[in-house]
Amino acid sequence: MDPGPGDEGAALAISPLRSGEKFHLFVSYSSVDAVWTRGLIGRLEADLPGLRVCLHERDFTPGRNVLENMAECIQQSQKVLLVLSQDFVRSRWCLLEADLSLFGYCLERKPVIPVLLRPCQVPLHLSHLTYLEATDSRFYRKLGQLLCHASHRLECALPARRPAPALYSGKALLSLSCINRDSLPSWKVGSFSTLVIPDPLKEVLEDPEVYRHALGILNGVRSPRSCLRYVGCRVPLGIFLIVLSLMAFVLPVVLGLQRSPPAERFYLVSATGFFCPLLIVLGVNALCWFRRFSREKMRELALRVGEANVLLAPHSLLMGCDTMNKLYFVYVLLEDCRQVFLRAPDGEALFREALLRFSSSYTCCVAHAHFPAWEDAQGTPGHLELGLCFCQFVSLQLKTPQGLGVNPV
Repeated sequence: MDPGPGDEGAALAISPLRSGEKFHLFVSYSSVDAVWTRGLIGRLEADLPGLRVCLHERDFTPGRNVLENMAECIQQSQKVLLVLSQDFVRSRWCLLEADLSLFGYCLERKPVIPVLLRPCQVPLHLSHLTYLEATDSRFYRKLGQLLCHASHRLECALPARRPAPALYSGKALLSLSCINRDSLPSWKVGSFSTLVIPDPLKEVLEDPEVYRHALGILNGVRSPRSCLRYVGCRVPLGIFLIVLSLMAFVLPVVLGLQRSPPAERFYLVSATGFFCPLLIVLGVNALCWFRRFSREKMRELALRVGEANVLLAPHSLLMGCDTMNKLYFVYVLLEDCRQVFLRAPDGEALFREALLRFSSSYTCCVAHAHFPAWEDAQGTPGHLELGLCFCQFVSLQLKTPQGLGVNPV
């Protein structure tokens, strides 16, 4: 193993295990990365005599619950090594192991060593950690030095590779799809799971009841029960009504309107003039039912999202929707914007009303990092580094309702 800077000629030695410790290192990795990880561990064990590494396939107790095995082995290890890749991020077991290791780190200052094997979207609850890059030519030497450092020296030995803090105002945290999104018909409003808080939201929202209550408001939106929700019913009905209106229009000609008495002609023309437009309107409405339903349902959802945002705003969290089956969550500091509203009479009520009417469309703009016509607000002070802050957004919406290309409630 290459000597580290300042350690020329000095052999690296593993620190002894302390009371209650069985392993120097617990390794968490995806099965897709097993070949690379086992090669790394084999080389470490060969170059560092006495190194004891915990691998789940080798050291978990057979017959025990997997969660119990993970918790106990992490507890009995000096350090935790995370092999980060997109496959690791997608693995629920790996993320759970990462959560347990961070829990131990918070309680006992247990060092966590993330290794970036391949570029990936690091979960929010791991993004504050610094990491080593596997592609770095000095990666193996750095890792060996970190393993040989005492635990209390590891924090200053690990070079910073990621910016801090992980959170900033305007950060998109999560896009959440509804349950069984792929199998939902287009007319059905999606329902969202309230069992657990998604990992990216845990850092800003600690109370699960707030999350459940907020999503429960949205889950109260009902899907239509009209037969027009089915295309096979809507299209034939619309065509039938339009054809019927055309038949009613030509009926006087067929019956010989000119030869009818004046009284009959009057009643026939009056009936035709009333029923023909009525049938055409009903037919067109039947054909366009879905578009009208979608517009009305999105207005209802936006109002419900606004009600939920009244609960989430004190936690600097907002959610929005631009479809009936997907939500966006963003981290936004709203206190400065709230103070702007409080300058007006009944400012608290105005701020609440703004959340109800505009917070959903504002969240979608932040999540997509796109504010149409946002240059109209340039020159006015804002509270968001990139894009419009909430009070600027509301101001522009009130001046020009279509100025931002969104539909306020």
